[in-house]
Amino acid sequence: MISEKEELLEWRKRATAQPTGRVVLDLEADSLHRYQEKICLIQYADETGSCLIDPLSIEDMGPFYNWLKETEVWMHGADYDMCLFQNAWETLPAMIWDTQTAARLLGFRQFGLAALVEHFHNVTLSKSSQKADWARRPLSPTMVTYALNDVNYMLDMADKLTAALREKGRMGWFEEICRHSMDRARERHLAGHQDPWRIQGCGKLNRKGLAALRELWTWRDSEAKAWDRPAFMVCSNADLIQWSLALQEQRTVTPPPRFHAHRRSRFMDALQKFYLLDEDDYPCRPRIQRRQHSDQFEANMDRLCKLRDRKAEELGMEGSFIITRASLEAIAEDEEKGVSTLLNWQREALGL
Repeated sequence: MISEKEELLEWRKRATAQPTGRVVLDLEADSLHRYQEKICLIQYADETGSCLIDPLSIEDMGPFYNWLKETEVWMHGADYDMCLFQNAWETLPAMIWDTQTAARLLGFRQFGLAALVEHFHNVTLSKSSQKADWARRPLSPTMVTYALNDVNYMLDMADKLTAALREKGRMGWFEEICRHSMDRARERHLAGHQDPWRIQGCGKLNRKGLAALRELWTWRDSEAKAWDRPAFMVCSNADLIQWSLALQEQRTVTPPPRFHAHRRSRFMDALQKFYLLDEDDYPCRPRIQRRQHSDQFEANMDRLCKLRDRKAEELGMEGSFIITRASLEAIAEDEEKGVSTLLNWQREALGL
């Protein structure tokens, strides 16, 4: 494993000199074990072999991320990895070719890495280290094997997938989707996350319930940060919603018995902050614009769903991958405006 800056510099020379320029990357993080997730391991493979890079041991990762932003890489299911890249180094690779996207364009219904490796290589990958703590050192032999297997089969698999895409004339579609995914990742990173306490399920809360949720979420976040553990280890989102519903209905809420004394005390402090809030300080419920559908809407939706299903069968792809229901509804309401929001490959696939 590369764990010194001098080794990283040597690796970069070899990676830069790699004749085909075809490389694979994967990342392991500790989001299941720490409050602030971080990249704990980088898996790399090219035509000459594979290796592991330890970013926790190397103080200056500049040689890596400077190489990264000039390099096209293959990854599998890269959305989360793109968030990690940007959070750590404010950059993305020059291009990310995603084998998961390639597989879906080819109609694979099982498109996870393990399923594709089994399909193309008849090898069953172990899932034993899927939830491992990748920040721990030293890595066990089992974890090392697991990590390397995430990249060892990728180049050959990429060759097979791209050959099939070219045969079907879908390489242009593949490139457009991959570039669009990177653009969306950049937009999400720049936008940040407003009101992170507005978690799934908060739509059932009134303003009072939202005020309770905001205080309880802030309490949980503070507990998780002090403990350096993910927030779900303090309590679940479902717990927060359940307590907030009770508080908006003026029912009594008490801390769970599993909480130690100090945590129970801070929980009660959060409740007290909520009780003391003035109603004017309650957060607003988001305004949901109820779309008034035209008289033709249902007929248009029926026609479009049949079109999607027919094209999906012809192309051997999942209809929901070609176009979402939300996009179908937008087209059914205003065809010109709705179609304009689609990517070129979607319009071509659907004949719109």
